[in-house]
Amino acid sequence: MVGGVVALAVLGAVAASVAGGRGEDSANGSVPVRDLDELAGAWVAVNDTTTPAPLEGTVRLVFEGGRVFAETGCNAANGPVAVVDSVLVADALVSTRRACAPALMAQEQWVVDMLTSRPRLERSGPYLALHWGEGERWWLGLEEQARSIPTS
Repeated sequence: MVGGVVALAVLGAVAASVAGGRGEDSANGSVPVRDLDELAGAWVAVNDTTTPAPLEGTVRLVFEGGRVFAETGCNAANGPVAVVDSVLVADALVSTRRACAPALMAQEQWVVDMLTSRPRLERSGPYLALHWGEGERWWLGLEEQARSIPTS
């Protein structure tokens, strides 16, 4: 009886995977980001388990008007941005230059490196993942921040 239940569970998982897989979706239900409009708004880092170093301060990205504004935990960076084939293109970022604690300076460096390395983008509901590095060694998970609703 147990063997039959296990076999049914395995078959069910395979069937769900095949039925749910729409080609471009990843195994976890994430989908590629098609254009910059899908990123409009603010995103804050919530998962740093596979970043070059643990988060030491807030990492926040804001996409607005064809630009990205990045809070790195130390300095701020910004510049023009585009999405091409689910890849973030941010080749010309400028940043402020204040001194911070060494851990925050290191975080700033990997955040800027991530943004300028043409990371692959995936969305899953209110979550955004940026994958970068050789073999997509690194990834950062961000959560969309609620947009404020204007009051009259």
